[in-house]
Amino acid sequence: MTLFRLSAKRREAISMEFVILGLLLLRDLTQYEVKTILERRVSPFFSASLGSIQAAFKKLEREGHVDRREVADGGRIKKVYSITAAGRPYFFEWMLAAADSNRLDKEVTTKLFFLGLLTLAERQAVVAALVGKLEETVRQFEAASAEAGRQPAPDPYAEIAKYQLKTLELGLYHHRSMLSWFRSLLEEIEGEARRV
Repeated sequence: MTLFRLSAKRREAISMEFVILGLLLLRDLTQYEVKTILERRVSPFFSASLGSIQAAFKKLEREGHVDRREVADGGRIKKVYSITAAGRPYFFEWMLAAADSNRLDKEVTTKLFFLGLLTLAERQAVVAALVGKLEETVRQFEAASAEAGRQPAPDPYAEIAKYQLKTLELGLYHHRSMLSWFRSLLEEIEGEARRV
């Protein structure tokens, strides 16, 4: 399974676009329905204003990834969006792309939320790539922590440095925990693959 690479430009402010496309793969929605779903289902790891949702829809429509139709509903006109034939591969290309280190937390949770839209082999490849990215990130945190421990801070800055190191410790703890969790998920998916 080959994972795609996305340019830095495509990674900018794209999470909202892909959340919308993933939701539209499940069913056609209005902007308000997307906001409601984000508030009720995805809010622990993703939040957005109606303005950012509208901007993402405009961009997706302009690029041909979604279509809009107007539907009468109780005397009101609703704009209902659906994913296009061009939007489907755009979404799946992102799902199969390597996660961006600078946006790791958000990309990991967003991809996990939509992992069920992929085939078993694709799920396994995506999670294996996420494990690899998390291993790399943990190594970077460990190296930074070791380096920081070798350089004592001058007295006037000791208290400040103490909490800066605590921030580094928290980052290391967080990424080690994520790595452990995703390794377990990978084992679970590999078990499913062996049973098929």
